[in-house]
Amino acid sequence: MQNNDWRKKKAQEMNFFAEYGDVNRYEILEIIGKGSYGLVCSAKDKQTGEKVAIKKIHNIFEHTSDAARILREIKLLRLLRHPDIVEIKHIMLPPSKKDFKDIYVVFELMESDLHQVIKANDDLTREHYQFFLYQMLRALKYIHTANVYHRDLKPKNVLANANCKLKICDFGLARVAFSDAPTTVFWTDYVATRWYRAPELCGSFYSKYTPAIDIWSIGCIFAEVLIGKPLFPGKNVVHQLDLITDLLGTPPLEAISKVRNDKARKYLTCMRKKQPASFSQKFPKADPLALQLLRRLLAFDPKDRPSAEEALADPYFNGLAKAEREPSCQPIPKVEFEFERRRVTKEDIKELIFQEVLEYHPQLLKEYCGTQRPNFLHLSAIDQFREQITQLEENGNKSGVAPIQRKHASLPRQAFNYC
Repeated sequence: MQNNDWRKKKAQEMNFFAEYGDVNRYEILEIIGKGSYGLVCSAKDKQTGEKVAIKKIHNIFEHTSDAARILREIKLLRLLRHPDIVEIKHIMLPPSKKDFKDIYVVFELMESDLHQVIKANDDLTREHYQFFLYQMLRALKYIHTANVYHRDLKPKNVLANANCKLKICDFGLARVAFSDAPTTVFWTDYVATRWYRAPELCGSFYSKYTPAIDIWSIGCIFAEVLIGKPLFPGKNVVHQLDLITDLLGTPPLEAISKVRNDKARKYLTCMRKKQPASFSQKFPKADPLALQLLRRLLAFDPKDRPSAEEALADPYFNGLAKAEREPSCQPIPKVEFEFERRRVTKEDIKELIFQEVLEYHPQLLKEYCGTQRPNFLHLSAIDQFREQITQLEENGNKSGVAPIQRKHASLPRQAFNYC
């Protein structure tokens, strides 16, 4: 009798999981990435037949700042839905709100990133250059009209597929600017890898932000696509400024005055006079229209850089740009990022992350909002999933399933599907 009760209970649990879509939904294929955050594996979604990437982020509440970064990213990726921004498909339900410490986020699977594409392809065409820049600017227009600054754009944060589609990812350092704060000041504990950091931010611990910081980063990425290596690989702040001025020439005093760091500003003021280098010699593979736009993106003075929307209207994109496939976004509601404007505890962040997870479980979200939260109970399939991943790690990634093919080494040379 006891055995029958147990079987009945397990059947009810399985039905529950089937309803919420977690149990046995994903077939693990292989581990495709590891880092300090945890790991990423590829999997097949049996409901849709799609291949997905599942990112396990462990011990997310060990440091409140790290937890806030995770919250920021999953919240922004829920709110920013665009063809050129990576999509969160699902977030698995944790075992309980009280005890969960890991999070499993299901993304659409991308085959590579722009860093790998640049390394593996030395024969990219002018069509590739144009289409890559177009997609990045189209994403940036959408992001900026939402009043969001990415702040960490670099080739590794631009995912790529073999059909040359790009998608911007990693919004953990992004910030939202609100209309009641006309000058947005953020402490820059870490903003943009130095090589892609706008000159006004060099050496600065805080700064007034404008969307122009992301435009500079896109210019650096585009230049790297053109020459196959980083444009400004500075070893330190001084070296970074030397490399920038070697290409752009010594900036005028008005532009230097906008550099926030006193030592960097003084160094630029006392620098010997440099003339701008020839872009056509530096970037021999690029057509003149591409170089005209690149000069605008890499203007030393942020006020001289175009907005993403203005850049999309540049003659370089004649015949490609179309307003109907370059949407804007409504500004992010202030209430979504209210936590950024006050001191939050670890428990505050845990509650907010749990609510974000429930956004991908609508029925449970409805129940959660309508019940006494301390008494809220739910079932989770994560324990089963965790076991699958652990076995995969212990077996050295020998899952018996053929790994997905990395296709960045052979990008297509035919005409693109511009959509």
